[in-house]
Amino acid sequence: MLTRLTLTFWLCAAACLAAAEPAKPTAGKTGTDDKSTTEATGTDEFAETIRRLVRQLDAPQKARREEAEKDLVALGTKILDYLPENTDRMSAEAGQRLDRVREKLEKSEAESSIEPSAVTLSGEKPLSEILKALEEQTHNKLVDLRSEFGQEVGDPKLKVDFQQAPFWQALDDVLDQAELTIYPYTSENGGLGLMSRGESRLPRHGQAVYTGAFRIEGTEFVARRDLRDPMSHILSLTLEAAWEPRLQPIVIVQPASDLLAVDDNGQAIPVAASAGDMQFPIDADMKSVELPIQFQLPERNVRRIASLKGKLTAMLPGRVEAFRFANLDKNKRTDRRRAGVTVSLESVRKNEAVWEVRVLLSFEKATGALESHLSTGWVTSNFAALEGPDNKTVPFAGLETTRETETEVGTAYYFDVPNIKGFTFVYKTPTAIVSLPVAYELKGLDLP
Repeated sequence: MLTRLTLTFWLCAAACLAAAEPAKPTAGKTGTDDKSTTEATGTDEFAETIRRLVRQLDAPQKARREEAEKDLVALGTKILDYLPENTDRMSAEAGQRLDRVREKLEKSEAESSIEPSAVTLSGEKPLSEILKALEEQTHNKLVDLRSEFGQEVGDPKLKVDFQQAPFWQALDDVLDQAELTIYPYTSENGGLGLMSRGESRLPRHGQAVYTGAFRIEGTEFVARRDLRDPMSHILSLTLEAAWEPRLQPIVIVQPASDLLAVDDNGQAIPVAASAGDMQFPIDADMKSVELPIQFQLPERNVRRIASLKGKLTAMLPGRVEAFRFANLDKNKRTDRRRAGVTVSLESVRKNEAVWEVRVLLSFEKATGALESHLSTGWVTSNFAALEGPDNKTVPFAGLETTRETETEVGTAYYFDVPNIKGFTFVYKTPTAIVSLPVAYELKGLDLP
């Protein structure tokens, strides 16, 4: 019933995921400019190469099928915009090979996304100009929140000399010079908020390690000594794992088995027996996560953790693809498959004063931590809308989850339109979830 609907902020989700959708190729563009004609011809030839190789995925000879699959992968991620859907018109083997190609390329694209963004900038420039350059070069949105907190807003000139410097390293340098820090919560428009540092706060440089697109910092130690049970002595360390704002992890996992701590005497500090694998679902408005790690409390003569090595697993969404369903008035179940995901239009029906569109999102390989977090906020943030004959979109008025399993999430979307005929339902979702390792090492952590 409509009284049970969970309303959501469609505009935010639509803007985020629509921006993530890749632009479609504009093959066949004509014009008088020689360069434009050459580019169009090159695009046509490239698209035809893709079509020819896809057809060869169903060649009579196995060697030709395997060669075509290898050739498609070798062309790289730029072919993703050109790959067709895996439809019932394809043979089972051709469809499987096409899915493998897409999965390999999407994983490659996701892996490249956790490489650090690079910044090149030098000279003495105003803070505002430097922040703008950081945004433009890395696609990481930065928001100055000082005025919102009633803090003094200045625009000092800073000296920078960045030559392909990693984003976090460059940002920390800029913030330290300007005596700023990161606001721990996301800003209203989804960017990384900046605020004045505060007199007692230490500079950011030297407090963290940079690993790919991630920044890992130890923020707090707490020692607990149980006077009744010496086996319950605990040393708790809180780590902050932050990622570049352009990324949006779904889940961060810290396996206890991937932690190795050594004290200043060269002795290992064991992880607490009660510690297990930590899994943290990431909401769309989160830009960092706190990881509480518990160790056995070391002897009093231990003054610091000389080295802490760890490895996180970040589950990241792959490329966002658009799935389109027409003829909604026919109320016919339709399945659309790409790579390891299937989007099914289950039903379309009138529900009191609105139209209800039921969708089932199924992942073929939802294993490990993803199973327990498949239905978290990232699924309900997927773009969903009706598109009319005039190409204008109609956002949904509400939604509710209809099914949750280890590999599936069902969602009912409600649209306030008088008639569904003539509309197309458009749904956008990542077609793969990729697990990527993030190794780090912190040194010289002083104990309490």
